[in-house]
Amino acid sequence: MGSSNAAAMAVDTDTNKRAHTEGVVKKRKPLRPSTSRADIYVTRDHRKFNSYMRRARKLLVERNYPSVTIHGLGAAIQTAIKLAAAVKASLGDQVIMDTNTHTVTLYDDVVPQDESADITTQTRQNSAIQIKMSLPSVVRSQIFAKTPR
Repeated sequence: MGSSNAAAMAVDTDTNKRAHTEGVVKKRKPLRPSTSRADIYVTRDHRKFNSYMRRARKLLVERNYPSVTIHGLGAAIQTAIKLAAAVKASLGDQVIMDTNTHTVTLYDDVVPQDESADITTQTRQNSAIQIKMSLPSVVRSQIFAKTPR
C-alpha cells in the first residue's frame, strides 16, 4: 500500500512540471508599468546596494519626495527587503513602510533548433515585492526646517 501511494504521488508531481522544450529559451525582460523618479528597481547585484541606499535617502530627505517605492523581482526580493530595512534604520526608524507582494507573469521565447520551425512563447510565474516608504509629515517638516535653502 505504501509503495502504490508513492507511485501515485510521483505521477501527480510529473504532471505539474513544465513541458520540455526543444530549442534555446531566451528570457524576455519583465514588463514594467510606467515609472516615476521615486521608483527604485533592485537587482540581486549586491555591489549596487550602496547606490540604492544613497538614492532612496536622497529622494526622501533632500528632494522631499512624499514616498519612494522599492521594487524587487524573484531573487532580488531579499535585496529589496534588506534595502528597505537599511533605509529605515538610517533614518532613525521613522519611516512608514507599506509592503505588497504579488506574482508576475514572465514571457520567454523558445527558439527551436530546427530552423524550419516557428519560434514559440512560453510563460512562467515569478514572485515580486513592492515596498513603499514614506516619512511622516511631522518628521519631514522637522528635516526641512533645519535645511538651509
